[in-house]
Amino acid sequence: MAQTSVERTLGILLAKVEGIEKSIADGDKHRAVVHRRVDDLVEQVGELNTEVATMKADVVDSKKITDEVKQWKQRGIGALFVSGVAGTALGGAAVSFAVYWWDSILRLLRSA
Repeated sequence: MAQTSVERTLGILLAKVEGIEKSIADGDKHRAVVHRRVDDLVEQVGELNTEVATMKADVVDSKKITDEVKQWKQRGIGALFVSGVAGTALGGAAVSFAVYWWDSILRLLRSA
């Protein structure tokens, strides 16, 4: 009877050791999956870094162009202002001329 108890205890111990071995093997599988996923993430981050660097270069180029267009706009507004002042001066001179000589112009037209 003592031998049966020892055999049963050995069977239980053997089953427990096999369970532990299975748990370790399952853990190794999970670790392999985790490592593979981490490697995938590292690769994706590397690709993102490359894309960001490319985008930064594009943004610098775009900023140069935007600054240049802003300068054109400012020059255009300046030119419009100067044209407006000149037009107003010419219009004012024409009206002043007409008002000053209005009586003479009317006499000339009536005599014709």
